[in-house]
Amino acid sequence: MNLSRASILLLTLLAAGCARGDRGANRPVAPARPEAANAATVSMWRSQYEQHKEQWRTTFQGADSPLPEAARAGSAGPAFYVYAPEWRLTGDLVRLTGAEQKFVKLPATRGKTQDYLEYARMPVAAGGDTVSLLVYRPLEHPEQFFVPFRDASNGDETYGGGRYVHVDSLDTHRFILDFNNAYNPYCAYDTSWICPLPPPGNTLPFAVRAGMLAPKEHE
Repeated sequence: MNLSRASILLLTLLAAGCARGDRGANRPVAPARPEAANAATVSMWRSQYEQHKEQWRTTFQGADSPLPEAARAGSAGPAFYVYAPEWRLTGDLVRLTGAEQKFVKLPATRGKTQDYLEYARMPVAAGGDTVSLLVYRPLEHPEQFFVPFRDASNGDETYGGGRYVHVDSLDTHRFILDFNNAYNPYCAYDTSWICPLPPPGNTLPFAVRAGMLAPKEHE
């Protein structure tokens, strides 16, 4: 029997999401909330955030930069909000099952599409609201938990087209959604890039004042 690449990936991801005794979508999942931590831990997170920013500055000057080649030399890199521990959220995923978990072609810039697996939803409590974000797994990078999103800061403090963030797995039912790591799509800096667009359902009704700020002209 010949299986397509997408079919093989789906079987792999379904197996990776299994745990003995897990009831998946039938198990109630509390919304992700800010992670409680003492001062020393928050200080460590803040230090890691500074390293994260420095890595982005280095990227903006190198061969993998989102900037046009002529703008890379001497680039100061992107601007960021001050580290905000309240935007580091911990919770679980509601894994989609059966027909819910499917491959989709997300609309992208320049009239293109990109292939993703709709893998799960992550309920989030922030800004006085509880919302549910779709979590995708890219066909080209199936190890990632990818969340393209928009929020009320877009077009003002942050990029108008929305931003991206990744969910990190700590355990079978414990994940971190750290909006301090939210970043701009590369097409925010050079329209030659093709970038997936956040789906309408991943629009947050509040402002996420964490992570990367709106790009200045060729940073």
